[in-house]
Amino acid sequence: MNFEQARANMIEQQIRPWDVLDQRVLNALAAVPRECFLPEEHDGLAYSDTRIPLKNNRFSLNPNIEGRLLQAAVLETDDRALVIGSGSGFIAACAAKMCKHVESIDTSEEMNALAQQSAGNCGIDNIKFITGDLIGDLPDKTTYDAIIVNGSLEHVPDRLKTRLTNMGRLIVTIGTESAPIMETFVIRRIGEADWLEQSIFDTHIPSLIKSDTNDSEDAFVF
Repeated sequence: MNFEQARANMIEQQIRPWDVLDQRVLNALAAVPRECFLPEEHDGLAYSDTRIPLKNNRFSLNPNIEGRLLQAAVLETDDRALVIGSGSGFIAACAAKMCKHVESIDTSEEMNALAQQSAGNCGIDNIKFITGDLIGDLPDKTTYDAIIVNGSLEHVPDRLKTRLTNMGRLIVTIGTESAPIMETFVIRRIGEADWLEQSIFDTHIPSLIKSDTNDSEDAFVF
């Protein structure tokens, strides 16, 4: 398979038509070989408009959704970004191509190890992979210019909003798996205790967390 041609086709036929027009995002998607972040048995689907099974009952997001999430983060070269839910590591790798430093957290040590290996094989060394609770084990008092949530949540945890720098962006999809439509938002911090919320597109993506409780923000077991 000609992965380079498939990557170019993905950008022109899937990413651009979904209004991903930021050239820095397109450059990152072109520079990071998506097939290297997927199980070998599925690498032929790397540039298809579909979710791809990963280990531990995980799935990659469709490429067009990944592109929209990255574009919404508006990453700058000096930014510090956080990815909630490492998954394959692809979103973190693309973000790392666009900004200074990325931290990516996942509950699965195995997923993080595979993602780190894939990033290293691609020469990407400005990502720190963290294993732990997706919210409770965030680095102490660290703030981020952008936070990308790699999966859906039923509500927005306040602890993510307070980890944004001034004018920092939280990209998060809200909804229940039983609902036909979820909504993706950009939440921008505009003051010490003020945030501006904007809906940017409708979608339906896998839930990031599995909780035995309805209300606890502490039960993150992705």
